[in-house]
Order: sequence, then C-alpha cells, then structure tokens
Amino acid sequence: MKKSKDIGPTTLDELRRNLERLKLFAMLEGLDDALEQAQTLQQGYASFLAGLVQTQVLAVTEAAAERRIKAAKFPETKTFDSFDWTFQKGLNVQLVKDLMNLDFVPQARPVLLLGKPGTGKSHISIAYGHLAALSGYTVRFFSVSKLLAELYASLADSSTDRLVARLARVHLLILDDLRDIPAKPEHASLLYDVIDARYRKTATILSSNLDIKQWGTALGNPILTASLVDRLMEKGHVINIKRGRSYRTHGPEAPPEDQRPAGLPDDRGEP
Repeated sequence: MKKSKDIGPTTLDELRRNLERLKLFAMLEGLDDALEQAQTLQQGYASFLAGLVQTQVLAVTEAAAERRIKAAKFPETKTFDSFDWTFQKGLNVQLVKDLMNLDFVPQARPVLLLGKPGTGKSHISIAYGHLAALSGYTVRFFSVSKLLAELYASLADSSTDRLVARLARVHLLILDDLRDIPAKPEHASLLYDVIDARYRKTATILSSNLDIKQWGTALGNPILTASLVDRLMEKGHVINIKRGRSYRTHGPEAPPEDQRPAGLPDDRGEP
C-alpha cells in the first residue's frame, strides 16, 4: 500500500470530511493509526479497508450494547465477574453457569430464583440481563412491586393493554423480588396478564424470597396465581438457593461477627 505521505492532503482531507459527513466517527478517529499500521505492515488495500471498517463495526456494536443496558434500567451494575461463587454453599453453581450461555432467552424459557433475602438472587438476575444486553437482546428490569404499581396505574387511562403488549415484546423481562406486600385485588390478574402474554414467546426471570405456595397470598388471589405459576414452571429453570446465607449479614462487608445483633440467620441460613 502507498505510504500516507503519497496521498495528497486534499484527498485525505476529503476522506475525513466524508467520514464525518457519514457519521463514521470511529473510522475517522482511527484513520491515522490505520494508515500508519498499513504502512508498517505493508498491508494491501483490502486488508487496510477491512481493518478500518472493523473499527467502525466494533464501535457501533459497543454503542448499541450500551443503549440496551441503559434501556434495561438496572438499579445497579452487577456482573458474574464480581459474583462470589464460593460464598453460597446452597447454590447450584453448575446450573447458574450453564444458563450463562443464554440459551433460555431464544427458547423463551422462564428462570425462577428462590431464596431468602441477601442470597444473591438480584445479583444473578442482573448479571444474566447484562449478558443478554451485550449479546443483542432487549432487556427490561422491574422490581415486582414497581411493575404492579405501573400496571395498576395504567388502569386509570385504559393503557394496560398497551403496556402489557410492550412488555411482551422484550426478549428478557426480569421481575425482581416478589415478596409479601399489601396486595390490591387486581394485582394477581395484572401480573398474570404479563406472564401469559410472554408465555412460550419471550423469556422471563422472576425472583422471590417466598415459597411458591405463598405467592397466592402475596398477590391476593391463590387460584389465579396458580395459573401464573403453571406457566412459569413449564420448561422453567429453578435456581433454589436452599438454606442460603445473606451476603449482607455474613459477607466480607458485614459487621464483625461479635458485633452482629441477635436474631440474624446463622451461617447455615437458619435463624
């Protein structure tokens, strides 16, 4: 390939202007380095152009992933790189790692995460969501209480069907922390509508610190909740953190053991 000094400044200036006009900013930024590398390695024209285009492709891919992560509205950044695999003795580590291939997303298979507070359910859920967003899937995170509040509010202006339809299109919907909260009569029906709209079409992760048999009481309608659970259990993966310890009360950032108040679960996850 010709040395960059053999390319007239007018040609280079025009190239830079055209790259800017086309908004190929990564190619524009990497142009000088690419020319220098082509000269050093004596690259052919095709190799030079392929490398420059690859720079733009990577930049576009990274920007799209960042947009998907932002759109997911995670409450915080959690990845498997920062997950303590040795802390939770009751965790099925092999299953968690197997699901990191994200096959459950295109297969539209639910994932249920069950365990006491602080056992890592939210961390695992968000980490799956982060992986999915990086892999090109659309993701949306809700706490169950916030989702129910939005669904309930949508009844006032008859926008519930539009909201449910929008949620049904998301590749991976993460519903965090189904817990015992004051339930309104409509809650079970509204959550059922979301799960049913996604049934066999898109993947859902749902975490809860309650036994499944308690969900009906928490949502205020045991019969309808049974239908909801039925859809989640079909082809579902269940990560049941039995006898789990709370990372908050027993992890490395918890108070020293001699300073902890009485009544906390012990290292076996029992009170």
